[in-house]
Amino acid sequence: MLTLLILLQAAAAQAPDIELNANVRARSVTIEKQGDARLTVTTEPDGGNVVDVQAPKANGRKTLRNVEVNVRAEARIADPLNAQNNNPEQAETAPPK
Repeated sequence: MLTLLILLQAAAAQAPDIELNANVRARSVTIEKQGDARLTVTTEPDGGNVVDVQAPKANGRKTLRNVEVNVRAEARIADPLNAQNNNPEQAETAPPK
């Protein structure tokens, strides 16, 4: 039982398959069109994805000065064989290998 717990913890702490880290600094940012900005990470089959964006809020301003934005995105690709076993419908439509 203890061995299983250790293996599960090791699997959970596994590094992502794809990782993006960006630190962007700009002296000035002009907002031309208001709306929502989103960043998403998608993998098939989904093995667990994380996106963390730290950016200042515009609060109605059209121009922001000395802007710093930090982005961290992680994507994990699930084992395709496990994904097919968990979703038999998808297994039927999956292309042959």
